[in-house]
This record gives sequence, structure tokens and C-alpha cells, in this order.
Amino acid sequence: MNLDARVAILLDKQEIYDLMCRYCRGVDRMDKELTLSCFWPGAIDVHIGRHGQLHTGTAEEFFDREWEGFSDFTASQHYLCNMLIDVDGDRAVAETYQFSFYWREPGDDPGLNWLNSNRYRDVFEKRNGEWRILRRDFLRNFTLPIRPVGFPTLENGWPTLSQSREDLAYRSVTDLPEKSVCD
Repeated sequence: MNLDARVAILLDKQEIYDLMCRYCRGVDRMDKELTLSCFWPGAIDVHIGRHGQLHTGTAEEFFDREWEGFSDFTASQHYLCNMLIDVDGDRAVAETYQFSFYWREPGDDPGLNWLNSNRYRDVFEKRNGEWRILRRDFLRNFTLPIRPVGFPTLENGWPTLSQSREDLAYRSVTDLPEKSVCD
């Protein structure tokens, strides 16, 4: 394979990785529009839990059914781990290991706060230069109850957790102050 072809594959893999990061941001910020923009309309979504299948249908149907439950949490964080992507033209398959934390107050109740270990097996398709998920098979490895020590506050100048487009993650370089707080 020549250098140009290898570079093209690397660029495709980076675009797919960026797509997955946008997906995590969408779920964690409760931005349903951003989350669904990672899937082609009508994309198949199969969620398989520890005790069998939880959902088979489209991604839109899954998020329409589950979205309200996500807002019951104070916050969530999704972390992408190992990601193996195989690109073949305008199709790609990826297996992504993922950890997600969900918590809500009171923070000391392990029945309300947990860590999930999951895997995404995604089929991506590139249309008009844009990669999106065509099919997702979601596999739950395990869920563990957690007991958070506390929730972040503004006491030390750190931002509070946010599940909205007002979150710091949505600010662009042009939104940054001219002078650093370290100056």
C-alpha cells in the first residue's frame, strides 16, 4: 500500500475517533441532537445487557425511549479506551472499549451511582465525505455500584458539572479570555 493510501486510512480513522468523542460529549451534555448526528438516519442499534438483549431497533428509537432516563442523573462521563478500527473504502468496523460513570444525588448511595464497562461494535459508513454509525451493537461487560466522595462545586473555582450546551466543552478558541488565569 502506498503512502497516500496509508495516510488516507489514518485520516479516516481519526475522523471516526472524533465522531466517537462527539458521541460521548452528546450523551454527557444531554445534547440529543449531537448524539443522534453521530448515526445515519435509520441506523440499527442493538443493546445487549448482561442478561440478554435490551433493545433492537433504530438509534432514534433507542434514544427516544432512553433519553428521559439519562436526565435523571446529576451527570455522566463516558471514556473511550481501546479502539480498533478496520477501514475498507467507505465502510469501517470498530470495536471500542468504554467505561461510563453515572451518578446522582445523594452521592453516597451506591444504588444510584455506578460504573459500567461496555463495548461498542460499530459499523461506520462514509457518505459525501462524512463518517457516521450505520449499526451499533452495544455489549455490557459489567456494572459496579460506586460510592462517590462528593460532587464538584465552585468552592475552588472549578466549574460545576453540566448536562447542557452551556458546558465549557462547547466553548471555542475564540471564546477564551485573552489573559490566562495563571498570568
